Amino acid sequence: MRKSRGFSAILVSIILGSILGAMPALQVKAQSIDTSTEFVSGDVQVFSNLNAWYTWININGTRTVFLALYSNQLPSPVSAFVGQGYNSSSGSRVFVANVLLAMEVYNDTNNNGYPDANYAVGSSEIKYTLVMNASQTFTKSPAQKTIIGGVPHFTWGVTYGQVQANLVDAAGVGIGAVVNIAFFSMKYDYSVKGNTTYLKSSYEIGNVTLVPPTPPALTLQGLSLSLLHATITVSTGQLAVIAAGSAYNSQINTSTKPINAAMVNVDQSLTYEFQFNDNYTLQTSPPQSHPAVYLAVPIVSIPLTELNGQETTPLIRVEDYVKASLPSFVGLPSTSDLNYQTSKFLYRISYPTWSGIGLQHDPTYIGHIGAGLVLPPICNCALLTLLPYVIAAIIIITVVATVLYRRSRHRKVTLSRGSPRD
Repeated sequence: MRKSRGFSAILVSIILGSILGAMPALQVKAQSIDTSTEFVSGDVQVFSNLNAWYTWININGTRTVFLALYSNQLPSPVSAFVGQGYNSSSGSRVFVANVLLAMEVYNDTNNNGYPDANYAVGSSEIKYTLVMNASQTFTKSPAQKTIIGGVPHFTWGVTYGQVQANLVDAAGVGIGAVVNIAFFSMKYDYSVKGNTTYLKSSYEIGNVTLVPPTPPALTLQGLSLSLLHATITVSTGQLAVIAAGSAYNSQINTSTKPINAAMVNVDQSLTYEFQFNDNYTLQTSPPQSHPAVYLAVPIVSIPLTELNGQETTPLIRVEDYVKASLPSFVGLPSTSDLNYQTSKFLYRISYPTWSGIGLQHDPTYIGHIGAGLVLPPICNCALLTLLPYVIAAIIIITVVATVLYRRSRHRKVTLSRGSPRD
């Protein structure tokens, strides 16, 4: 009997071990974003030594996700991703995201306010790219909800402190110089009013100073600053980008286009707007207000190192995470193209008056959502994935327990019948 029970126990262990071994790993799922909540902030792991601090907003049928990279083991790279998902007025599902690709220093030699660049012919006013690969501190401001004029507002943000950035040229080669950025903050205010969403973003960049020793004659005095962005768009409908009143595709167009407005259309209906007509504040004493200059730019105006250099690896990790999460985020397939390198809309926000002085700027993005919006119901995909394995384990354990019980009862009856009477 003992041998039989021992064998059965081993059998159960082997079967359960096989089932548990076949179950999918839950390390990432256990750290996934709880998309059923109205708003939440937290952490997810996107790589072995790299985390993403997130904010999730789920209101009125719209979904907004923000991810900022940081590390507990190494100085944190500066990288952030913010995307919105909803149904367009045509009924098509859409996801629009904006990512900061690079921080550029340029010499505005022709005084037109923006960096002229065409690397296909080898001409550019961009002198350096600031590769922000290390920050000493990372401060989180979790999502908060306030009601202003009867409208819910959700605010959150992050600040990278004491950022070290290497200066590299167009070929991605370091020039032997490092700058210190006092801080780099990204703050957001999100609200939904009727069928319109408003995402007010705020860049706050501290003073940028050269760290000795520096190459001879190197200076930031008189130079300008530009922030290169990529817009990532995915939809079940037909997408088109309109910049300054006409169609624009950064993969096809070859000329830079100054703009004060841009939009994304889905099925020929306005779905997303970029409000590109505002000022930035230069943190002088007293502060100065200057017009920000916006540009739709072709891919030939961007140094290749800003698109596929080693410093882009953290952003790729975030994109991979978002891509895998799209089904639960906004009901779009995980096979969607989120590659910033194929973005149809690349744009620069330029600050002509700079010289390394800190600044603040608040661009606004507007989404137009469809009436009667219904996104797919939220489910815990991790539990659904495990359900077949759990059921199988329960059935096997029940069967084995029944067999053991019947054998035990049969053994007792046999012993009872064969034992001598008193």
